[in-house]
Amino acid sequence: MEWALLTPILIFVMLAVVQFAMVYHARHVALAAAQSGARVARTQPVGGGWQDAASRQAEGDVRKVGPNLLGGLQVRTGEEDDERWVEVSGEAVRVIPFMTFHVSQRSRGPIECFRPDVGDGVACQESAR
Repeated sequence: MEWALLTPILIFVMLAVVQFAMVYHARHVALAAAQSGARVARTQPVGGGWQDAASRQAEGDVRKVGPNLLGGLQVRTGEEDDERWVEVSGEAVRVIPFMTFHVSQRSRGPIECFRPDVGDGVACQESAR
């Protein structure tokens, strides 16, 4: 009788452990993809066009690891001051029914460009290239 009562609880605990592992893995994959996309974004020349290359790199990395690992995959990019960022988000694989876990990771860094030591040229500019 005790086993009949404990079995559903034990099954739920095992499923919860597997769900936690899937969310943890999805976070790591999203972070790695965001870092890879940010690496591409940071090395592209100043100006437009870097967003598509960074998004393609991040999406490609997620697809290489597991095409079904992050459902509803979204890649966003942005630029603030002299930094660029890439954010990868989606929903982790669902093991426990009716429970959805959203995963979002962002990586950012300074734009790699020439900055002169003297004068007022401290920001990455089109004319600096």
